[in-house]
Amino acid sequence: MTQPADNQPQFNGSAPNQGAPMYIQNSPEQMRGAQLAQTSMILGILSLFVVGIILGPIAISKAKQAEQLHTAATVGKVTGWIGTIFGILSILWIVLLVVMSVAASQS
Repeated sequence: MTQPADNQPQFNGSAPNQGAPMYIQNSPEQMRGAQLAQTSMILGILSLFVVGIILGPIAISKAKQAEQLHTAATVGKVTGWIGTIFGILSILWIVLLVVMSVAASQS
């Protein structure tokens, strides 16, 4: 077994302040961005199943606010857009059914 050279740091198995937990403190801006990103994600997922025409644009808006605070909010933005598109398609489907039922009742 070789001996370490004198100029190399040596590790004796104990670190300074070992046992003291280290906390990373986020700035209020980072915390607000994370909160907006999470809200955007929740609203985006809900927009896929419930009232997408309303919740989708809100999710997109929250995602944009989070991104302005330098926080990634891709999931909220994507699910918000998909929910909005589903909402628009469902409204178009309902309008089509109403038009077809009115046309059928007049003939």
